[in-house]
Amino acid sequence: MNVSSSPRTDITFLRRRIKAASAQASAPTAGAAISQGANAPLLAPAVPVAPAAPSLTLRSTPQAAAHAAPPAQATPPQRSAGLVLGGGAPASSMGPRAKKLVAQREKARHEDHEVALLFPAPAIEDVYELNLVDRALRLSPLQSSVGTLLVSGSTAVVWESVRRVVGAQTADGHKAGSPVETSGNRELVGYVGSDALITLRHVRELRRAIFINRSSSAMGVRLFSGDTVALPPAAEGTQMVLLVHRIGNVLELRAEPVPLDWQDVAIWQEFDFSMTHRAPSSAYGR
Repeated sequence: MNVSSSPRTDITFLRRRIKAASAQASAPTAGAAISQGANAPLLAPAVPVAPAAPSLTLRSTPQAAAHAAPPAQATPPQRSAGLVLGGGAPASSMGPRAKKLVAQREKARHEDHEVALLFPAPAIEDVYELNLVDRALRLSPLQSSVGTLLVSGSTAVVWESVRRVVGAQTADGHKAGSPVETSGNRELVGYVGSDALITLRHVRELRRAIFINRSSSAMGVRLFSGDTVALPPAAEGTQMVLLVHRIGNVLELRAEPVPLDWQDVAIWQEFDFSMTHRAPSSAYGR
């Protein structure tokens, strides 16, 4: 192949690759390989050996090891003081009072849910008398927690607290079981003169109460707001007892008929009241 000794430089895309003359001279020709014979050993091309890279060797001496600085300890990562979401949140630092308030709010939320599941019932403004026809009414949360629920005309009362403390009292002063003392240093249910009272400020400590009327006059209920409702006296061998029980944060008043000849103990047993008796003071010194 004819190779121009002076290739054109103005047309770069027409240029051909030109092998170096030294590469053509050093390459063995096909004729030389045939002349050496088929049994001639083939010589492997020489592979240049690269010199070994110099390595740096550090030898520690006793003096250098003694003066060597100790390795730096890894510093633990500092937690950010900003907003922390998820399971890595720090432990709560609420005090006992704050925890108590949180528990009370959670309990109140649960009680509100219980009240929402109740069937509809008339209010005290809609009922004049609780009898065999109109058997029940339900107070509002405000009416159930403000002031005092006063029951006039009753001759005896029996109560039960949320701690299952049961007691009873008659209008003439006879008592049985145990009273329920509140944080205000007053009884939750009891008599003041001839009227029976329920302290509504501590109504969450009440579970239920029954008011018994053995007189010939009607029994009445009055709230702090002035709303009232009455229960008829005994007639035709039947007497009406007033059952007051708490559901969540509201009170429900029901008229329950019982035989007239039943004594107080029989009424307690009918509604599953069992008196709670305190141990004598001498028993605490054992």
